Amino acid sequence: MSRRICHLTILTLITSILAGCAYGISRQNRASALKNLAPRGILEEFETYKGKLVLMGGEIIKTSNLEKGTLIEVIQKPLSRFSDRPTTGQEYDGRFLVRYRSFKDPYVFSAGRDITVAGIVADREVLTIDQREYTYVVLENRETHLWAELEEYPGGYPYTYPPPWWYYPPRPYWHPRPYRH
Repeated sequence: MSRRICHLTILTLITSILAGCAYGISRQNRASALKNLAPRGILEEFETYKGKLVLMGGEIIKTSNLEKGTLIEVIQKPLSRFSDRPTTGQEYDGRFLVRYRSFKDPYVFSAGRDITVAGIVADREVLTIDQREYTYVVLENRETHLWAELEEYPGGYPYTYPPPWWYYPPRPYWHPRPYRH
């Protein structure tokens, strides 16, 4: 009986660990998509990447609903190796647009939210940022994962609240009679 409980405990532990490492994009799209690409790199060799499935992510800048769908402007950030979530650092390598055939609510797809997209490189589009022209890579959406917003931990490190069990520092050893006389 105790052996069964031990096996069940180990199985539960392994399952919970693997669930914490879940990816935002399906296995099929992850396997066939080109990863670790930046918009600038795609623009430099556009004809090579046109029509190919890529995996990119970042932070939403703006959501625009048009007559025939939605266009989301994203500032690209590197994706985490463990979850495909955009990293929280300051580094970025350009912007890209994601084209959807359906309506996407700008309240849900609001500025500042993290997004990961598996999309097909479809086009280049020139738009203006302030008074300057900027060339965007346009992805036709195949699959999107909109990440939950991170809450700031009171200590300043971005965790979902409450922090994980391993964050708490060890407590000092306590003994009822620490000194012997």
